[in-house]
Amino acid sequence: MTPSKIGHYTIVSELGRGGMGVVYKAHEESLNRFVAIKVLGEHLCTDPTFVARFVREAQAAAALSHPNIIQIFFIGEDEGRHFFVMEYVSGKSLLAMVREEGRIDNPRAAQFMLQAANGLAVAHDKGFLHRDIKPANLMVDERGLLKIADFGLALPQDAATRLTATGMLMGTPGYLSPEQCRGEAVDRRTDIYSLGVTFFELLSGHTPFHADSPLALLRKILEEEPPDI
Repeated sequence: MTPSKIGHYTIVSELGRGGMGVVYKAHEESLNRFVAIKVLGEHLCTDPTFVARFVREAQAAAALSHPNIIQIFFIGEDEGRHFFVMEYVSGKSLLAMVREEGRIDNPRAAQFMLQAANGLAVAHDKGFLHRDIKPANLMVDERGLLKIADFGLALPQDAATRLTATGMLMGTPGYLSPEQCRGEAVDRRTDIYSLGVTFFELLSGHTPFHADSPLALLRKILEEEPPDI
């Protein structure tokens, strides 16, 4: 059931949901503005590991200030619900654009990728990796300004290296770098690879590799050369 309020924010509608929680559009009455609120799923609120990861996502994004990164405004808890409040982007994701248009024309796709690269450069310079760059996590507002969303897998680079070294595979299969597929240590090149896959998808309408199962897809990423567009 969609709550009517979270803290002093009035819920307007649901924007989407994923494995970690739900994102709502809400109205902040004190500043008369719309915001987006990400709420950790109820089934995860009792799990300290997931709560820590959720808070880490907010802290990672809050430390980053750049026009091409969605800004975090507030982190809180309300009646046992962990949430954070972020900038609301009135627009659509690159994934939605590809689904609507089939492919994005070259100049526009290049402009989107330049903006994403600028945002990632700031994150990398501050020591953070995103680790899940894909069209669904790149939002474009009504002015054409791109913003990187969902730092759910973001970690300081040294921590990301340690975590990946334990063999934990994190990310979205079609956009994983070879080192992610192998469970190896990662660095900023992982985000750059995933951005390259995203660029390929914008230009062609599909990702470079396709398979019937995630495991087969990982094998293709590791063993095959990407096709020409």
